[in-house]
Amino acid sequence: MSINQASSFTAGASAMPLGHNINASSSSSSASASASVSASASSSNDIRSRSKGNADIPSASASASASVNASGLISTNTDTPLRSIRGKNGFEYPAIWSFPPFFTLQPNPSTLAHQLELWRALVLRWAKYERVFEVSVDGNELGEVFENKRIKRKLLTPSLRRLLTEMSKNGEAAPDPPKQDNRYSIYWKKPDEWADLIYTWIMDNGLNSSIMTFYEITDGDLSHTTEFYELPTPILRKALESLVKRGKAQLLEGKGEIGEGVRFLG
Repeated sequence: MSINQASSFTAGASAMPLGHNINASSSSSSASASASVSASASSSNDIRSRSKGNADIPSASASASASVNASGLISTNTDTPLRSIRGKNGFEYPAIWSFPPFFTLQPNPSTLAHQLELWRALVLRWAKYERVFEVSVDGNELGEVFENKRIKRKLLTPSLRRLLTEMSKNGEAAPDPPKQDNRYSIYWKKPDEWADLIYTWIMDNGLNSSIMTFYEITDGDLSHTTEFYELPTPILRKALESLVKRGKAQLLEGKGEIGEGVRFLG
């Protein structure tokens, strides 16, 4: 089963190719002939070890059987279809999250691109559900999304760093502070979207032309029911900078015990 196919896996599927090229010869000279190998888990591993450049991809099932067809692709038959599962806080993980190779970045460029796309979407959905605003690459504990303890797989540090770099390129994350790659802000809402929410809240509450500190916006009595409650300062600042560019706000430097502030215009 390949990453691409596992992402669209259905309960009715019985065999899917892993997409690995195999250096195997067929006893038949016919172009349409196929060679079937009935294998136990150990036989499947033997076949997989001959796969050029893909020896690090684990089996989708410990009891899978394997066959090699005329195209040189491995097909696996798993006893149990992949299914979505719920995390400890109720977040629903897609079936692909239970597919072991999903946690190993693939060497094939097109497969890797699709794999990273799936990871990016998953991380954003998880972060929004759990209200996660930051991810540390070298933290003591990874977020649940990056480690599936049921299948004993996790996204290793180099892979996690690659994923966050890719998210940053797509405007879905940003290194915080800049010019380092260990901690990232996660944009399950873009700064412009946070800016729109904040400005709408300001106008709805008649706070236009008022001056507010950053703390009052994200942790004040009026904001505790808003979606931007406890929004980290780096993301808040980017949102306010967006309003400044649109002529809707003016940033004010804090003095003494008074933190940074903003004057809303309009």
